[in-house]
Amino acid sequence: MLFDPRPKTEKKDLYDRERELKEFQEALKLGENIILLLGIRRLGKSSLLNVGLKESNFPYSKVDVRSLYFAYGTIPQDVLARKIIESLLASEKSLYLTLRKILESIKGIKISGIHVEFERRQDLPSIFERIDLWAEREGKKVVIAFDEAQYLRLSGVRYDGLIAYAIDNLPNIIFILTGSEVGMLHDFLGLDNPKKPLFGRQYEEIVLDRFTRDESFDFLRRGFEELNANIPDEEIEEVVNRIDGIVGWLTLYGYLRGVKKLGKEESLISLYSKAKALIEEELSHILAYSKRYKFILKAVALGNTRWKNIKEYVEFRTGRINDAKFSNLLKNLVKYGYLEKRDGEYIIPDPLVKEIVANLK
Repeated sequence: MLFDPRPKTEKKDLYDRERELKEFQEALKLGENIILLLGIRRLGKSSLLNVGLKESNFPYSKVDVRSLYFAYGTIPQDVLARKIIESLLASEKSLYLTLRKILESIKGIKISGIHVEFERRQDLPSIFERIDLWAEREGKKVVIAFDEAQYLRLSGVRYDGLIAYAIDNLPNIIFILTGSEVGMLHDFLGLDNPKKPLFGRQYEEIVLDRFTRDESFDFLRRGFEELNANIPDEEIEEVVNRIDGIVGWLTLYGYLRGVKKLGKEESLISLYSKAKALIEEELSHILAYSKRYKFILKAVALGNTRWKNIKEYVEFRTGRINDAKFSNLLKNLVKYGYLEKRDGEYIIPDPLVKEIVANLK
């Protein structure tokens, strides 16, 4: 259903996104080696990735890199390698035996069902090579998708170099990388940085935008109709005004109001409470590096949109800071996806993030 708060896996449950899905499928058919799926948080990148992979009929492995980072505090190569293999085995049931056989030809790998054990240290290049060999023999391309791939940078392993090696030498592997911290993902990949291993490689970039006002209204209306919930247009209009086109928040409101049958005010209060807990948890990871991030965001949330005004607010709250250091903090928040810069002014693109940040103590 449209209001299922989990990432979608079926096309029928994916509202609109026809353009992005078409771009996704065309990039796969063209054999693009790197496909980037970008957009701020809660726009449905994981849902589009799930549906796109399922509709493609390509063998694929999908790894949630962020969950590995939160579990291990880094991205260990052996853990990532095991996740890649297990996901690929789970997705490719019709050719499972041939895939298993070629992977077990690597010394020290044991497979039981889709559970993988390493009896000795394994390296990703060898695993990529076997996957490419299997794909060549089967006449297929294999997709390896890293969801929230910017977290790959938080490791002692040069994953950008390993991806570059695979792209240069293993023509049957396609990489898809999603990222809500768009600037951080670009910095990690370095596709335009001559000092980085992936410099100059061809890539396809697909960007998810917020729903328009009309799309947001139609999404809620159709979702409530699907549930046979009689919600007046005036209420839908009010919710759209507050949430804007962030599909994650629209879905959560629809779930609370239409599935859990909460009243309008109770749904809004519950939405705000859940959003506050999630956003504060997300922000805690960057605030640990500098308390000034909080005051920069708070300054923007309170209406200070110019560099000079934001800096004045931050200095009032935290003391003097030199221009270069302040500019770097601002740039980082843009890279993290919490700020956008438009016509020389900074904005917080997610209205609930803006509202919650404005009330931070």
